[in-house]
Amino acid sequence: MPATGKTRTAATSPAAGKMGPVQIFLVYGTDDLSATRKADEIVRRLCPPVDQALNLETIAPEGGEKMSAEAVCAVLRNTREALLTMPFLGGTKTVFLRGAPFFNPLTEPGRFELVKAETARLVDLLKAGLPDGVTFIVLTDSVNKSTSFFKTFQSRGEVHEFAQPEKDREAVGDFLPRVEQLLAAKGMAMPPAVFTAFLDRTGYSLRQVETELEKLDLYLGERRKATLEDIQQMVAPVRESKFWEFSGTFCDGNVAETLRVMHRLLEQRTAPVALLINLQNRLRELVVMADCLKRGWAQLSGNDRYRRLTWSVPPEGEAMLAALDKDPRQGNPYATTMLAVQATRLPVARWFRWLNAAVDAQAAITGGDALDPEVMMEIFVTRTLGELAVASSAKP
Repeated sequence: MPATGKTRTAATSPAAGKMGPVQIFLVYGTDDLSATRKADEIVRRLCPPVDQALNLETIAPEGGEKMSAEAVCAVLRNTREALLTMPFLGGTKTVFLRGAPFFNPLTEPGRFELVKAETARLVDLLKAGLPDGVTFIVLTDSVNKSTSFFKTFQSRGEVHEFAQPEKDREAVGDFLPRVEQLLAAKGMAMPPAVFTAFLDRTGYSLRQVETELEKLDLYLGERRKATLEDIQQMVAPVRESKFWEFSGTFCDGNVAETLRVMHRLLEQRTAPVALLINLQNRLRELVVMADCLKRGWAQLSGNDRYRRLTWSVPPEGEAMLAALDKDPRQGNPYATTMLAVQATRLPVARWFRWLNAAVDAQAAITGGDALDPEVMMEIFVTRTLGELAVASSAKP
Protein backbone atom coordinates (compact mmCIF):
# COMPACT_ATOMS: atom_id res chain seq x y z
CA MET A 1 0.00 0.00 0.00
CA PRO A 2 1.30 3.45 -0.77
CA ALA A 3 2.12 5.82 2.09
CA THR A 4 -1.31 7.16 2.83
CA GLY A 5 -2.03 6.64 6.48
CA LYS A 6 -1.39 7.76 9.99
CA THR A 7 2.27 8.21 10.74
CA ARG A 8 3.67 6.38 13.70
CA THR A 9 6.83 8.03 14.94
CA ALA A 10 9.31 7.03 17.57
CA ALA A 11 12.20 9.20 18.69
CA THR A 12 14.77 8.48 21.37
CA SER A 13 17.90 10.29 22.42
CA PRO A 14 19.14 8.65 25.61
CA ALA A 15 22.69 9.64 24.86
CA ALA A 16 22.09 13.38 24.84
CA GLY A 17 22.31 13.94 28.57
CA LYS A 18 25.24 11.64 29.36
CA MET A 19 27.47 11.89 26.32
CA GLY A 20 27.02 15.45 25.08
CA PRO A 21 25.14 16.51 21.95
CA VAL A 22 23.61 13.79 19.81
CA GLN A 23 25.77 13.12 16.75
CA ILE A 24 23.95 10.28 14.99
CA PHE A 25 20.37 10.21 13.69
CA LEU A 26 18.42 7.39 12.06
CA VAL A 27 15.20 8.22 10.16
CA TYR A 28 13.33 5.38 8.50
CA GLY A 29 9.95 3.94 7.61
CA THR A 30 7.52 3.07 4.85
CA ASP A 31 5.94 6.54 4.95
CA ASP A 32 8.77 7.86 2.82
CA LEU A 33 7.40 11.39 2.46
CA SER A 34 7.20 12.00 6.21
CA ALA A 35 10.56 10.31 6.78
CA THR A 36 12.24 12.45 4.13
CA ARG A 37 10.77 15.60 5.57
CA LYS A 38 12.02 14.70 9.05
CA ALA A 39 15.51 13.94 7.77
CA ASP A 40 15.62 17.22 5.84
CA GLU A 41 14.44 19.05 8.97
CA ILE A 42 17.30 17.55 11.00
CA VAL A 43 19.78 18.47 8.28
CA ARG A 44 18.59 22.09 8.27
CA ARG A 45 18.79 22.24 12.06
CA LEU A 46 22.32 20.86 12.21
CA CYS A 47 23.58 22.62 9.08
CA PRO A 48 21.61 25.74 8.07
CA PRO A 49 21.25 26.31 4.31
CA VAL A 50 23.76 29.17 4.41
CA ASP A 51 26.45 26.73 5.62
CA GLN A 52 25.57 23.72 3.47
CA ALA A 53 27.83 24.52 0.56
CA LEU A 54 30.92 23.93 2.74
CA ASN A 55 29.71 21.90 5.72
CA LEU A 56 27.18 19.40 4.33
CA GLU A 57 28.20 16.24 2.51
CA THR A 58 25.28 14.29 1.04
CA ILE A 59 25.75 10.71 -0.09
CA ALA A 60 22.84 9.42 -2.19
CA PRO A 61 23.39 5.92 -3.60
CA GLU A 62 21.75 5.12 -6.92
CA GLY A 63 20.25 1.78 -7.84
CA GLY A 64 18.17 0.97 -4.77
CA GLU A 65 17.56 -2.71 -4.23
CA LYS A 66 19.33 -3.50 -7.52
CA MET A 67 22.70 -2.29 -6.24
CA SER A 68 25.50 -4.84 -6.32
CA ALA A 69 27.37 -5.78 -3.17
CA GLU A 70 30.48 -4.03 -4.48
CA ALA A 71 28.54 -0.80 -5.14
CA VAL A 72 27.03 -0.82 -1.66
CA CYS A 73 30.42 -1.43 -0.06
CA ALA A 74 31.84 1.51 -1.99
CA VAL A 75 29.07 3.75 -0.63
CA LEU A 76 29.71 2.56 2.93
CA ARG A 77 33.45 3.12 2.60
CA ASN A 78 32.83 6.62 1.24
CA THR A 79 30.53 7.26 4.19
CA ARG A 80 33.17 6.22 6.75
CA GLU A 81 35.73 8.33 4.96
CA ALA A 82 33.40 11.35 5.05
CA LEU A 83 32.77 10.87 8.76
CA LEU A 84 36.49 10.77 9.51
CA THR A 85 37.31 13.83 7.40
CA MET A 86 37.67 16.83 9.69
CA PRO A 87 35.29 19.77 9.25
CA PHE A 88 36.36 22.63 6.99
CA LEU A 89 38.46 25.23 8.90
CA GLY A 90 37.67 23.53 12.18
CA GLY A 91 33.90 24.16 12.01
CA THR A 92 31.07 21.63 12.05
CA LYS A 93 30.27 19.03 9.44
CA THR A 94 27.11 17.06 8.63
CA VAL A 95 27.16 13.83 6.65
CA PHE A 96 23.77 12.85 5.21
CA LEU A 97 23.37 9.31 3.84
CA ARG A 98 19.97 9.34 2.17
CA GLY A 99 17.97 6.67 0.37
CA ALA A 100 20.15 3.85 1.66
CA PRO A 101 18.26 0.54 1.17
CA PHE A 102 20.91 -1.78 2.55
CA PHE A 103 20.56 -1.77 6.35
CA ASN A 104 18.21 -4.73 6.53
CA PRO A 105 20.27 -7.96 6.45
CA LEU A 106 17.16 -10.01 5.61
CA THR A 107 16.75 -8.48 2.15
CA GLU A 108 19.03 -7.60 -0.74
CA PRO A 109 21.38 -5.84 -0.95
CA GLY A 110 21.76 -5.87 2.84
CA ARG A 111 21.93 -9.67 2.98
CA PHE A 112 25.23 -9.86 1.05
CA GLU A 113 28.14 -10.90 3.30
CA LEU A 114 30.35 -8.15 1.90
CA VAL A 115 27.70 -5.57 2.83
CA LYS A 116 27.29 -7.00 6.32
CA ALA A 117 31.04 -6.79 6.90
CA GLU A 118 31.24 -3.18 5.67
CA THR A 119 28.20 -2.23 7.76
CA ALA A 120 29.91 -3.72 10.82
CA ARG A 121 32.92 -1.45 10.21
CA LEU A 122 30.61 1.57 10.08
CA VAL A 123 28.95 0.48 13.33
CA ASP A 124 32.35 0.13 15.00
CA LEU A 125 33.15 3.71 14.01
CA LEU A 126 29.85 4.97 15.43
CA LYS A 127 30.39 3.08 18.69
CA ALA A 128 33.91 4.51 19.04
CA GLY A 129 32.48 7.99 18.57
CA LEU A 130 32.63 10.52 15.74
CA PRO A 131 35.07 13.42 15.75
CA ASP A 132 33.89 16.55 17.52
CA GLY A 133 31.67 18.69 15.31
CA VAL A 134 30.70 15.82 12.99
CA THR A 135 27.08 14.64 12.82
CA PHE A 136 25.65 11.75 10.83
CA ILE A 137 22.10 11.33 9.50
CA VAL A 138 20.81 8.15 7.83
CA LEU A 139 17.57 8.03 5.85
CA THR A 140 16.34 4.59 4.81
CA ASP A 141 13.04 2.83 4.17
CA SER A 142 13.85 -0.36 6.04
CA VAL A 143 16.05 -1.35 8.95
CA ASN A 144 16.13 -4.47 11.11
CA LYS A 145 15.63 -3.58 14.77
CA SER A 146 17.56 -6.61 15.98
CA THR A 147 20.81 -5.51 14.35
CA SER A 148 23.77 -3.85 16.01
CA PHE A 149 23.34 -1.02 13.48
CA PHE A 150 19.87 -0.12 14.77
CA LYS A 151 20.75 -0.61 18.44
CA THR A 152 23.75 1.70 18.11
CA PHE A 153 21.53 4.56 16.91
CA GLN A 154 18.96 3.68 19.54
CA SER A 155 21.43 3.80 22.43
CA ARG A 156 23.70 6.61 21.26
CA GLY A 157 21.56 8.86 19.08
CA GLU A 158 18.06 9.57 17.84
CA VAL A 159 15.75 7.19 16.00
CA HIS A 160 12.68 8.42 14.14
CA GLU A 161 10.28 5.92 12.62
CA PHE A 162 7.53 6.80 10.16
CA ALA A 163 5.31 3.85 9.31
CA GLN A 164 2.25 3.44 7.17
CA PRO A 165 -0.86 2.25 8.99
CA GLU A 166 -1.45 -1.46 9.01
CA LYS A 167 -5.22 -1.20 9.08
CA ASP A 168 -7.26 -0.15 6.07
CA ARG A 169 -9.55 2.00 8.19
CA GLU A 170 -6.59 4.03 9.44
CA ALA A 171 -5.36 4.49 5.88
CA VAL A 172 -8.58 5.78 4.38
CA GLY A 173 -9.35 7.84 7.48
CA ASP A 174 -6.02 9.67 7.42
CA PHE A 175 -5.07 9.94 3.75
CA LEU A 176 -7.89 12.20 2.54
CA PRO A 177 -7.45 14.81 5.30
CA ARG A 178 -3.71 14.91 4.61
CA VAL A 179 -4.37 15.57 0.92
CA GLU A 180 -6.80 18.34 1.86
CA GLN A 181 -4.17 19.85 4.15
CA LEU A 182 -1.78 20.01 1.20
CA LEU A 183 -4.49 21.69 -0.88
CA ALA A 184 -5.26 24.21 1.86
CA ALA A 185 -1.58 25.02 2.32
CA LYS A 186 -1.43 26.03 -1.35
CA GLY A 187 -4.74 27.86 -1.22
CA MET A 188 -6.19 25.54 -3.86
CA ALA A 189 -9.74 24.22 -4.12
CA MET A 190 -11.22 21.20 -5.89
CA PRO A 191 -14.92 20.38 -6.22
CA PRO A 192 -15.78 16.80 -5.19
CA ALA A 193 -15.75 15.40 -8.73
CA VAL A 194 -12.42 17.07 -9.47
CA PHE A 195 -10.95 15.87 -6.18
CA THR A 196 -11.95 12.30 -7.04
CA ALA A 197 -10.51 12.57 -10.55
CA PHE A 198 -7.27 13.92 -9.12
CA LEU A 199 -6.85 10.99 -6.72
CA ASP A 200 -7.87 8.54 -9.42
CA ARG A 201 -4.84 9.71 -11.39
CA THR A 202 -2.30 10.05 -8.59
CA GLY A 203 -3.13 6.88 -6.72
CA TYR A 204 -2.62 6.78 -2.96
CA SER A 205 1.00 7.85 -2.56
CA LEU A 206 1.24 11.09 -0.60
CA ARG A 207 4.56 11.81 -2.29
CA GLN A 208 2.94 11.49 -5.73
CA VAL A 209 0.06 13.68 -4.61
CA GLU A 210 2.46 16.39 -3.47
CA THR A 211 4.43 16.23 -6.73
CA GLU A 212 1.31 16.57 -8.87
CA LEU A 213 -0.02 19.41 -6.70
CA GLU A 214 3.21 21.32 -7.26
CA LYS A 215 2.72 21.02 -11.03
CA LEU A 216 -0.95 21.93 -10.81
CA ASP A 217 -0.18 24.93 -8.59
CA LEU A 218 2.24 26.38 -11.15
CA TYR A 219 -0.20 25.69 -13.99
CA LEU A 220 -3.14 27.40 -12.30
CA GLY A 221 -1.21 30.57 -11.45
CA GLU A 222 -3.53 33.05 -9.77
CA ARG A 223 -6.55 30.87 -10.45
CA ARG A 224 -7.09 28.79 -7.32
CA LYS A 225 -9.99 26.49 -8.24
CA ALA A 226 -9.02 23.45 -10.31
CA THR A 227 -11.35 22.03 -12.94
CA LEU A 228 -11.66 18.56 -14.42
CA GLU A 229 -9.96 19.83 -17.58
CA ASP A 230 -7.00 21.01 -15.47
CA ILE A 231 -6.64 17.53 -13.97
CA GLN A 232 -6.76 15.85 -17.36
CA GLN A 233 -4.25 18.32 -18.79
CA MET A 234 -1.66 18.39 -15.99
CA VAL A 235 -1.92 15.34 -13.71
CA ALA A 236 -0.22 12.20 -14.98
CA PRO A 237 -2.32 9.01 -14.65
CA VAL A 238 0.32 7.00 -12.78
CA ARG A 239 -1.95 4.35 -11.32
CA GLU A 240 -1.92 1.59 -13.93
CA SER A 241 -0.98 4.42 -16.29
CA LYS A 242 -2.61 4.53 -19.71
CA PHE A 243 -4.54 1.27 -19.31
CA TRP A 244 -6.28 2.50 -16.18
CA GLU A 245 -7.09 5.81 -17.85
CA PHE A 246 -9.02 4.12 -20.65
CA SER A 247 -10.93 1.72 -18.41
CA GLY A 248 -11.73 4.47 -15.91
CA THR A 249 -13.06 6.80 -18.61
CA PHE A 250 -15.07 4.00 -20.24
CA CYS A 251 -16.73 3.00 -16.96
CA ASP A 252 -17.65 6.64 -16.33
CA GLY A 253 -19.89 6.25 -19.41
CA ASN A 254 -18.85 9.27 -21.48
CA VAL A 255 -18.71 8.22 -25.15
CA ALA A 256 -16.92 11.30 -26.49
CA GLU A 257 -14.27 11.37 -23.75
CA THR A 258 -13.65 7.63 -24.01
CA LEU A 259 -13.13 7.86 -27.77
CA ARG A 260 -10.77 10.82 -27.28
CA VAL A 261 -8.66 8.94 -24.73
CA MET A 262 -8.73 5.79 -26.88
CA HIS A 263 -7.57 7.58 -30.03
CA ARG A 264 -4.75 9.28 -28.13
CA LEU A 265 -3.55 5.98 -26.67
CA LEU A 266 -3.77 4.22 -30.02
CA GLU A 267 -1.74 7.03 -31.60
CA GLN A 268 0.87 6.33 -28.92
CA ARG A 269 1.03 2.75 -30.23
CA THR A 270 -0.85 1.22 -27.31
CA ALA A 271 -2.09 -2.24 -28.29
CA PRO A 272 -5.91 -2.39 -28.59
CA VAL A 273 -5.95 -5.87 -27.04
CA ALA A 274 -4.07 -4.59 -23.99
CA LEU A 275 -6.69 -1.89 -23.48
CA LEU A 276 -9.49 -4.43 -23.78
CA ILE A 277 -7.91 -6.89 -21.34
CA ASN A 278 -7.44 -4.18 -18.72
CA LEU A 279 -11.02 -3.02 -19.29
CA GLN A 280 -12.29 -6.57 -18.82
CA ASN A 281 -10.52 -6.74 -15.46
CA ARG A 282 -12.20 -3.52 -14.35
CA LEU A 283 -15.61 -4.68 -15.57
CA ARG A 284 -15.26 -7.97 -13.69
CA GLU A 285 -14.54 -6.01 -10.50
CA LEU A 286 -17.60 -3.84 -11.14
CA VAL A 287 -19.82 -6.88 -11.71
CA VAL A 288 -18.74 -8.34 -8.37
CA MET A 289 -19.06 -5.03 -6.51
CA ALA A 290 -22.45 -4.21 -8.02
CA ASP A 291 -23.70 -7.66 -7.03
CA CYS A 292 -22.40 -7.22 -3.46
CA LEU A 293 -24.19 -3.88 -3.21
CA LYS A 294 -27.40 -5.37 -4.60
CA ARG A 295 -27.28 -8.23 -2.08
CA GLY A 296 -26.61 -5.83 0.81
CA TRP A 297 -23.21 -7.34 1.56
CA ALA A 298 -21.65 -3.93 0.93
CA GLN A 299 -23.13 -0.55 1.90
CA LEU A 300 -22.13 2.95 0.82
CA SER A 301 -22.61 5.96 3.08
CA GLY A 302 -21.36 9.53 3.38
CA ASN A 303 -21.46 12.55 1.07
CA ASP A 304 -19.98 13.29 -2.33
CA ARG A 305 -16.55 14.09 -0.88
CA TYR A 306 -16.25 11.47 1.83
CA ARG A 307 -17.79 8.14 0.94
CA ARG A 308 -17.52 5.15 3.22
CA LEU A 309 -17.86 1.50 2.25
CA THR A 310 -18.76 -1.05 4.91
CA TRP A 311 -19.15 -4.80 4.63
CA SER A 312 -21.63 -7.19 6.22
CA VAL A 313 -21.15 -10.53 4.50
CA PRO A 314 -23.04 -13.69 5.56
CA PRO A 315 -21.24 -17.06 5.77
CA GLU A 316 -22.27 -18.10 2.26
CA GLY A 317 -20.99 -14.79 0.94
CA GLU A 318 -17.68 -15.28 2.74
CA ALA A 319 -17.14 -18.51 0.85
CA MET A 320 -18.06 -16.93 -2.48
CA LEU A 321 -15.81 -13.87 -2.10
CA ALA A 322 -12.90 -15.88 -0.73
CA ALA A 323 -13.00 -18.09 -3.82
CA LEU A 324 -12.46 -15.13 -6.16
CA ASP A 325 -9.03 -14.36 -7.57
CA LYS A 326 -9.45 -10.83 -6.22
CA ASP A 327 -11.56 -10.43 -3.10
CA PRO A 328 -13.03 -6.89 -3.28
CA ARG A 329 -12.56 -6.45 0.46
CA GLN A 330 -8.79 -6.88 0.24
CA GLY A 331 -7.93 -3.91 -1.97
CA ASN A 332 -6.93 -0.37 -1.06
CA PRO A 333 -9.86 1.07 0.91
CA TYR A 334 -10.13 4.30 -1.06
CA ALA A 335 -9.89 2.52 -4.42
CA THR A 336 -12.49 -0.02 -3.35
CA THR A 337 -14.84 2.72 -2.19
CA MET A 338 -14.51 4.58 -5.50
CA LEU A 339 -15.17 1.31 -7.33
CA ALA A 340 -18.36 0.91 -5.32
CA VAL A 341 -19.44 4.45 -6.19
CA GLN A 342 -18.89 3.68 -9.86
CA ALA A 343 -20.73 0.36 -9.57
CA THR A 344 -23.88 2.10 -8.32
CA ARG A 345 -24.26 4.00 -11.59
CA LEU A 346 -25.55 0.99 -13.51
CA PRO A 347 -27.30 -2.31 -12.73
CA VAL A 348 -25.32 -5.53 -12.51
CA ALA A 349 -26.78 -6.79 -15.79
CA ARG A 350 -25.42 -3.80 -17.71
CA TRP A 351 -21.87 -4.26 -16.36
CA PHE A 352 -22.08 -7.95 -17.17
CA ARG A 353 -23.30 -7.30 -20.74
CA TRP A 354 -20.45 -4.84 -21.32
CA LEU A 355 -17.95 -7.37 -19.99
CA ASN A 356 -19.17 -9.92 -22.54
CA ALA A 357 -19.00 -7.27 -25.27
CA ALA A 358 -15.36 -6.53 -24.36
CA VAL A 359 -14.53 -10.24 -24.56
CA ASP A 360 -16.25 -10.46 -27.96
CA ALA A 361 -14.33 -7.41 -29.20
CA GLN A 362 -11.04 -9.02 -28.18
CA ALA A 363 -12.01 -12.23 -29.97
CA ALA A 364 -12.88 -10.26 -33.12
CA ILE A 365 -9.48 -8.54 -33.08
CA THR A 366 -7.42 -11.67 -32.38
CA GLY A 367 -9.52 -14.11 -34.38
CA GLY A 368 -8.21 -13.14 -37.79
CA ASP A 369 -11.20 -11.08 -38.94
CA ALA A 370 -10.52 -8.58 -41.68
CA LEU A 371 -11.81 -5.68 -39.58
CA ASP A 372 -9.13 -3.21 -38.50
CA PRO A 373 -8.49 -3.39 -34.69
CA GLU A 374 -8.90 0.36 -34.26
CA VAL A 375 -12.21 0.29 -36.12
CA MET A 376 -13.33 -2.61 -33.96
CA MET A 377 -12.47 -0.60 -30.84
CA GLU A 378 -14.54 2.33 -32.10
CA ILE A 379 -17.51 0.05 -32.81
CA PHE A 380 -17.23 -1.54 -29.37
CA VAL A 381 -17.10 1.80 -27.52
CA THR A 382 -19.94 3.44 -29.45
CA ARG A 383 -22.20 0.38 -29.23
CA THR A 384 -21.78 -0.09 -25.49
CA LEU A 385 -21.64 3.47 -24.22
CA GLY A 386 -24.14 4.51 -26.89
CA GLU A 387 -26.74 2.59 -24.88
CA LEU A 388 -26.54 5.29 -22.21
CA ALA A 389 -27.01 8.09 -24.72
CA VAL A 390 -30.04 6.32 -26.21
CA ALA A 391 -31.54 5.70 -22.78
CA SER A 392 -30.99 9.35 -21.80
CA SER A 393 -32.62 10.71 -24.95
CA ALA A 394 -35.64 8.42 -24.44
CA LYS A 395 -36.47 9.97 -21.06
CA PRO A 396 -39.34 12.48 -21.14
